[in-house]
Amino acid sequence: MEKRTVFVLGDSISIHYNPFLKNMISSKFKYQQKGQVGEALEDLDQPNGANAGDSNMVLEYLRDENKKGISYDILLMNCGLHDIRVDRSTNQIQTEKKRYEDNLNQICEAASKMSQRVFWISTTPVVDRIHNHRLEGFLRYSKDVLIYNNLAGKVMDNYQIPIFDLYSFTNSLGYDIYYDHVHFTEEVRALQAAFISGCLLSIG
Repeated sequence: MEKRTVFVLGDSISIHYNPFLKNMISSKFKYQQKGQVGEALEDLDQPNGANAGDSNMVLEYLRDENKKGISYDILLMNCGLHDIRVDRSTNQIQTEKKRYEDNLNQICEAASKMSQRVFWISTTPVVDRIHNHRLEGFLRYSKDVLIYNNLAGKVMDNYQIPIFDLYSFTNSLGYDIYYDHVHFTEEVRALQAAFISGCLLSIG
């Protein structure tokens, strides 16, 4: 029997755990992701290549792929970290809550047409004092992660899309888990991949 393909559409967090995930699921699944990893790694804060960006970009990507007749065996989706970026000078959040919710509804509509097995991965934690200690660049706040994850949870529930709760798993690992303002150490990336792999391997 030919292996089913797992397609990952996510932010820079997924770029970091994906090499581990690809290896962990290789006995059962093929693995694909959006775009080129090298392009994304040039600047993890800018959504290029394999970095799918915010909910506006994810929706646009899925719509374009749907027009091409693309389908996925298993689709893993996430967006949120880019949506909650706050402009340091204007204090404006990148994607307002209502827009985020609307985008997710449309993302789920498109994804459900393109794959029979769709899964949502919750947005990973932000620690305010670590992220916003930087003297320049955008801000992020833990409260917004919680609000937007809650919004996503309600939307996924409406569409009966299961959630892999990477937020709670990562949050259980403590605070000494970051290598910069929001990205994780190699050890944590491997643990995140193991968590997602376990979720995938359990679906049969």
